[in-house]
Amino acid sequence: MEEAREYSQKPRLNLMREFLFVLFYHSKVLISVFLLIFICSALAAIFLPSKYRASAKFSMSIPEQLDPLQKESYYDYRNKAKRFLQDQREMILSNRVIANVVKELDPGIQQKDIPYAIEKIRSNIEVTPPKGETFEGSNVFYLSVIDNDPYKAVKKADALARAYLETYREISKSRAVYSYDFFKDQTDKLYQEMAAKEQKLREYETQNALMLIEILNLEPGKANMEVGPNALLTDLKRKYYVLQQELIGIRTAIEHLEKNKQARQIPAVIPEMEVHGRAITAFKNKVAQLQIQLNEMKSQFTPEFTPLKQAEIELNYNIKSLREELERTLQAHEITAQTMEARLQELDREIVALEESIRLTANERSTYESLKREYSLARDAYISARNQMEQARLAHSLNQEQQNLVLMDHPVVPQKPYQPNRPLLLLLGLFSAILLSIASVLTLDHFDHTIKKPEDIEDFTGLRVLGSIPRIG
Repeated sequence: MEEAREYSQKPRLNLMREFLFVLFYHSKVLISVFLLIFICSALAAIFLPSKYRASAKFSMSIPEQLDPLQKESYYDYRNKAKRFLQDQREMILSNRVIANVVKELDPGIQQKDIPYAIEKIRSNIEVTPPKGETFEGSNVFYLSVIDNDPYKAVKKADALARAYLETYREISKSRAVYSYDFFKDQTDKLYQEMAAKEQKLREYETQNALMLIEILNLEPGKANMEVGPNALLTDLKRKYYVLQQELIGIRTAIEHLEKNKQARQIPAVIPEMEVHGRAITAFKNKVAQLQIQLNEMKSQFTPEFTPLKQAEIELNYNIKSLREELERTLQAHEITAQTMEARLQELDREIVALEESIRLTANERSTYESLKREYSLARDAYISARNQMEQARLAHSLNQEQQNLVLMDHPVVPQKPYQPNRPLLLLLGLFSAILLSIASVLTLDHFDHTIKKPEDIEDFTGLRVLGSIPRIG
């Protein structure tokens, strides 16, 4: 077991001895590379210029917009805040803001040099939230300027913060003014349209004042009531129907009388004829009595019996009188029928005229309702635009942009640079020098095929080495 353990550990010892031998054999290269890299990193850590960061601290809030043109239905505050920060970053890095900074820092700068100065300042500007790129638990962001001189960094950061705030407020104010002017123009235009439609409606009401009464009678709320022309039309149709029924009855009576007039027998009197007068009833009753009396007398007496003859004469006389009375009644019925027909024609004309009037009234009502609807829509549009104009005016008067963005801390002179980190550079240089020097030695040894130790002779020749002579300096 001990022999096996010694056998397994022997290759490891050989590898370690080989590694140390290579390091000592190329010690000059190792030290040279190490010193070269370490000295370069030390020089970089010592002589790299210091960079100072001056920051202005801003607080933002995103309340519900009062301005109707700037409202948006967006409820994810975190994403909305990121969008807001991105917008502000683009505004800060815009030529409009940085150009004002350049002109403030160097009033005598030439126009041709302004683009170069803008790019130089823009490359040293940072806009970041306090914790990277998220707004979790914070509504603050920093505007930072980097420069080799701490006082220049503060001066640039202060000028940039003021230029940014001024530009932000100018843009917000221009939006508010535009919004107010837009809704003011819309309100004036809609007011003119509403006034024109109202005047047209009032003129129509003035010109059709009498017809408006009939139009109002056709309102849906009065559908269960019959008023105005509708009531008159219903009454006329009822009279027309009643008169028509009476005319039919009279024509029936006339037809019956005409038949009786042509017949030789005693005329029959229908019940409807008896109500026109007592004469017909009296003659009818007298004829009936005489007929009964004659029938009784004929069964008892001969035709030459004088009372029988007198009864026949009296019966003929009454029949004649009944015929004459029926003739007069027939003439009266004819006159009545003609009068009723004339009245029916008159009622028919009145009904047609009323129906035409109602139809025209319905048409006028449609026109009137259309005018009222147009006026109502124009009034609603005007009221809505006026309310939006008031909201825009309120947003403008409240300076809402000052509520959304506030400068919390002005930039101050940094006490120490934030770059470079000299101890970190030295530490990285030390580790880099060690690793690169060892890597250089191993690489050099890999490409070096010369014999350096007795074991190399055994490897190349296969002969055992009996002894060695030490090197004499």
